[in-house]
Amino acid sequence: MNPTPSAFALVSSPLSAQDIGDCVLFLRPRLLGDIIFTLPALELFARRFPRVKVAYLTEPAYADIVRAFPHVDEVLVMDRHPGPASLLSFRRQIRRLACNVTVDFHSGPHSALLSRISGVPHRIGYLTRNRNWAYNRLTRRHPRRMPRHSVANQVRLLEHFGIPHRPIPFYPTIRIDNPAGPAHVSFDPTRVVIHVGAGNRFRNWGFPHFHALTRGLIDRGLHVALIGHSVEERATASRLAACHPLDNLTGKLSLPGILSLVSLSGAYVGVDSGPLHLASLTKTPLVALYGPNLPAVSGPWRSRKVTILQADLPCRPCSQRRCRYDTIRCMQEISPDDVLKAVFQYIR
Repeated sequence: MNPTPSAFALVSSPLSAQDIGDCVLFLRPRLLGDIIFTLPALELFARRFPRVKVAYLTEPAYADIVRAFPHVDEVLVMDRHPGPASLLSFRRQIRRLACNVTVDFHSGPHSALLSRISGVPHRIGYLTRNRNWAYNRLTRRHPRRMPRHSVANQVRLLEHFGIPHRPIPFYPTIRIDNPAGPAHVSFDPTRVVIHVGAGNRFRNWGFPHFHALTRGLIDRGLHVALIGHSVEERATASRLAACHPLDNLTGKLSLPGILSLVSLSGAYVGVDSGPLHLASLTKTPLVALYGPNLPAVSGPWRSRKVTILQADLPCRPCSQRRCRYDTIRCMQEISPDDVLKAVFQYIR
């Protein structure tokens, strides 16, 4: 017998096998870390319904990494601002796949619209202020006053299938057959991969800290490889490369290429951002720097070899729209010496 969903699921009875049919569409258009957070939910779904086809919709920037996810049979790609022709093509794809259910892991404006126009009979999403029109099965998010990991919130949507939200597995193994990146990269246990970006200024550790960290690693005889993509990240990496002998790989790697590089390295260092969560899919030790966000909500979903560094400030977490200190103290109070110590516990 299927378990009864909790009070968080606003529909009392789970979907039947006939309701589910042969295909389910999961939607998480962006961002990288949030997409990776859906992996445990996909794992749980596949365990319960191994014969049901899984389609996954995302944006073009993340399609290659989603194609590497286990249990995903087909990846649908949609631009952030689709035109009428793209929406019509999407509707045709859903008909071709014969999907009976959509599960919207985001419930943002874009994915809500796609859920609604998909035409499928059962549409699962989060209870929101102004997008409930897109769904006919709703789940409340966990209350903000009680921090709960994003992975757990994603899994809660599966209660509509009669899948309990506990226990939640850790990430499954991700295999990359043909990563796009430098051909010369091989396993190097002395290599430390550093993401020199942040995603926004409220998570920016700053050039002086990255400079001190890089110098400390190289002085210890370790190899440093820098990754990043944005204009700001490339500029920071160029400044560091002018000061230190290192591998500047910013802008040169695909997402599968970054995953491959990290898996072949001795340690990874980065702030709370997409590349950190991509790195968490490997077995490589992680040193994660957390400022405005709480690891309890967005920490790497791994059980081993993760060191999280964070400042104990009463303003955390924050909205990341303004800083009461202006200096982003939560990031600046994480010292390079502490990061070095964390790395050296993994690479001696």
